[in-house]
Amino acid sequence: MIKPLQFLTLLFVAMLVSFKIVDKETMEFSYPKNDKATISMQGDGFKKFKKEWRGEDYYYMSNSKNDIICSVLYYKLNKEEVDMMVTPTDISSPVIPNAYFTANSNLLKYEKNQQGWGEPEDDFMFRQNDIPEYEGIKIPQKHMYAYAMFGKDLFVNIHLSKVRCSPADSTEMRAMLGSLVKKMK
Repeated sequence: MIKPLQFLTLLFVAMLVSFKIVDKETMEFSYPKNDKATISMQGDGFKKFKKEWRGEDYYYMSNSKNDIICSVLYYKLNKEEVDMMVTPTDISSPVIPNAYFTANSNLLKYEKNQQGWGEPEDDFMFRQNDIPEYEGIKIPQKHMYAYAMFGKDLFVNIHLSKVRCSPADSTEMRAMLGSLVKKMK
């Protein structure tokens, strides 16, 4: 007869064997005009990221083998934006890009089940929402965002999304956001 401790040990070993342990890849995103503005995140199965300049903004985009889309936008504020959003508070906090990108979301009218987390003094603030339908077409989507700020004039918007997102996909996306590190070189 197996003793309780032996049973628990065997059960634990069986569980470890049954789970595939995957090392996540560390992805790095930098603003080319400021090598100190670098973020890293862990994820799995992403194709090579496309990179492009959009005026003074820099954009990364890729999708994973299980169709999670990841984009990272470094948004360079112009003088008027700095004067309007940053100068009055004289702070560098993720609360500012969080408020800016949330208010200016092109999907705002479709977003349901909004949730946010993180503190203004943290490196990142986060939000997530669901889009149950778009333009009358029922294609359920999950969107998760992380926001950061470098200096007084550079916002970062990290966006993860998936159509027909399962609970496992949602957990994976949340873990990716949880792995974010703001690197100060």
